[in-house]
Amino acid sequence: NNCRRSFKLSYYNEYKSYLRMDEHVSQFTADVKKEPKTPPAIIAIQSLIKFIEDTPAGTLQELIEQLKKLSGMLKSATGTSRTSVASGCDLFVRFITLNSGKGQSDGDIWDSTNFDLLKAHLVKRGKQFNDRLSLSRKSIAQLAYPFITDGVTVLTTDMSRVVLEILFKAHEKRKKFNVLVTISEPQKRGMRMFKELRDVGIQATQILDSSIGFVMERVDFILVGAEGVVENGGLINNIGTYPTAVMARSLNKPFYVAVESFKFYRMYPLKQTDLPNDDKYLSDKSDHPTVDYTPPHFITKLFTDLGILTPSAVSDELIKLYI
Repeated sequence: NNCRRSFKLSYYNEYKSYLRMDEHVSQFTADVKKEPKTPPAIIAIQSLIKFIEDTPAGTLQELIEQLKKLSGMLKSATGTSRTSVASGCDLFVRFITLNSGKGQSDGDIWDSTNFDLLKAHLVKRGKQFNDRLSLSRKSIAQLAYPFITDGVTVLTTDMSRVVLEILFKAHEKRKKFNVLVTISEPQKRGMRMFKELRDVGIQATQILDSSIGFVMERVDFILVGAEGVVENGGLINNIGTYPTAVMARSLNKPFYVAVESFKFYRMYPLKQTDLPNDDKYLSDKSDHPTVDYTPPHFITKLFTDLGILTPSAVSDELIKLYI
C-alpha cells in the first residue's frame, strides 16, 4: 500500500509539473509577441525562474530534469530563435546549480534538507544571471561603437537588437555613417531593421539579398548579430549570413559579429548538415532552412559582453562558463 501510495503521489506531481510547464510555455509565447525588443532567450530564462518558484518538485535532481524538459519545450515554441534559447537555457541551468567556490553559508544551503530554502537560493541566483544578461547589449555597444567612424558604410543582414544598439550608440555619439540592410528573406526581418534605423535618423538603404555581391565593393565592413556562436568560434545565424561572409572575405572586408555570451553554444559543427534539423527548420515539413553556419575563418572579430574576442577564444570562454 505504501508503494502504491508513493507511486500515485509521484505520478500526480509529474502530472502537475507538465500542466505547469504548458502554462509557462503559453505565457512565454505570449511574452515573446508582447516584448519584441527583448531577446527570446531572456524571456525563456525568466520563464524558468518563474517555474522554479512554483514547481512541485521535491528534490534538486527532479527540478533539474524538469528544467531541462521545459527548456526543450520553450525551444520548440520559439520559432526562429531556437539556437539562442537552447544555449541560454543550458547556461542558466548550469549557472544556478553550480556550487563550486561558494562561501560557507552557501555550502550550508546546498547541504540543507529544506528544499524550499534551496529553491529560494536557486531563484536568487537565477535573477542574478538574468540581471547580468540584461546589461549585455549595452556593454557590447560600448565596446563596438568606436569601430564606426565618420564616413563608413556598414552592411548588415537580418534584424539584430544588439547590432541596433551599437548603431544607435554611434549615432548618439554624432558619428556620420551609412548602413546597408538586406531585406532578409524569407521572413523579411531586415525591413524592420531598416525602419528602426530610419526612425532615429540614421542614413540607411534597403537592399535585396541577392545584391550583396554588387554592393560589397563599397562596404567598409560587415556587422551582423547571431543566433549562436559554437565551440570553434563559428556562427549560426539567419540564412544568407554564410554567403555574405564568403563574399566579404573574397574582397578583404572585415566581418564582425555582435553577440551576447548567453548565445555561446556547446556544439561543434564542421559543415551545414551538422546543424540539428530542429535548429535549421521551423517544422518537419519545411524544405527551407532558416539559419546557416559560418565557419570561424570567415569571422574577423566578435564583440561580446566578455570583451572583443577572436573566434579561437570562444572555446576558452565556453570552458569558463561551464566550469
